[in-house]
Amino acid sequence: MKLKVSFILISLLVLMNYAAAEDVRLEGTAVEKFERIGAWGWVISVDYVTSGPEEMAGREISAYLTSANPDEYPPGFIDPEIVAGDHVAVYGLLKTIGPGDYDILLVGSEEYYIKPASS
Repeated sequence: MKLKVSFILISLLVLMNYAAAEDVRLEGTAVEKFERIGAWGWVISVDYVTSGPEEMAGREISAYLTSANPDEYPPGFIDPEIVAGDHVAVYGLLKTIGPGDYDILLVGSEEYYIKPASS
């Protein structure tokens, strides 16, 4: 029961922030893979911001998928071959957690991704 309530709360928080966010693109280094209840992804050390707040460069941010309803919020893609230290490209929905504190949500479009960056 607690797991179900946690899942619902996480999904609601994600969806509440969905409308106010913007799409971002960046490149960086995959630092650490993580899994939490209802969310999984990578901590990314941002090297270069293609679109979005340039202040993300030089910071570590989380880019992740959630277990939101895929019919309503299509999931993006995380390349399963990525390992820590890989240079990656990220495209997703920016979530502002607080001033200068961001996450990237990979739910809401099948176009969102974390994949190896082009050389």
